[in-house]
Amino acid sequence: MRRNITPAGLWREMGVESPDGVDIEVMAYFCGARIKYRELTSCAARIVGKESKAIITVDPRTSFERQRFSIAHELGHWVQDRGQVAVSCRSADLTPFKLKDFQNDREAAANRFAVELLMPVHLFREAARNKAITIASASALAAQFRVSLTAAAIRLVELGSYPAIVVCSNQQGYRWSWRHPEIPLALRINRIISKHSVAQNLHMDAEYRAPGPTSVDADEWVSHANVEDYVVTEDSVRIGRGSVLSLVWWHDESSLLQFGP
Repeated sequence: MRRNITPAGLWREMGVESPDGVDIEVMAYFCGARIKYRELTSCAARIVGKESKAIITVDPRTSFERQRFSIAHELGHWVQDRGQVAVSCRSADLTPFKLKDFQNDREAAANRFAVELLMPVHLFREAARNKAITIASASALAAQFRVSLTAAAIRLVELGSYPAIVVCSNQQGYRWSWRHPEIPLALRINRIISKHSVAQNLHMDAEYRAPGPTSVDADEWVSHANVEDYVVTEDSVRIGRGSVLSLVWWHDESSLLQFGP
């Protein structure tokens, strides 16, 4: 296996120019890894490799998008572990929101590799340019890049044109979140999901249908002095296993200036 392969370098070497050209199995083969599909019980995906060859095993019972992300994640291990690796990854490891501290966490580093491989910055930023921060936008991008809605929503918040946050919650409350670089860190995301939010209605009433983008008070989602004076747009949808994914968008970007960097 050649060393120092990067997602951008892999696209360049293989002559890939658009998301349609990303055949993840061919990319894996190019890196010396063969893909096998087999039902797994103790993990969601695994890789075993030495010197220039590796085998990546993926559970075929997962969704197509999840399989692609799993393969890209295991390729991240293969590239970063320098030619010798034996790793079994749980479902909790194969998550596009687990990206923080990727320089010191091998699973986060593999996730970052997968995100960059499947949704390159330059292409995704252009595709997301001036798109509303909504579930509909995230769904369209998910289809374009052949990734999950969750992965596309995180990337939309990270690279989109407008300040926003994405929050995943369950009936117990906050699970995880991601924010646009322009959202000040001083705005603390609430750990308890407001009873006035669309997200909480989705949690509490199985028959409730999300109305689409909805104006709500900013303090339903974040905490800071005077934040209740501002309005944001919330768009929430149910995702698997009792969770809700929420996009929260600041239309008035100037209102963020008072909250610091």
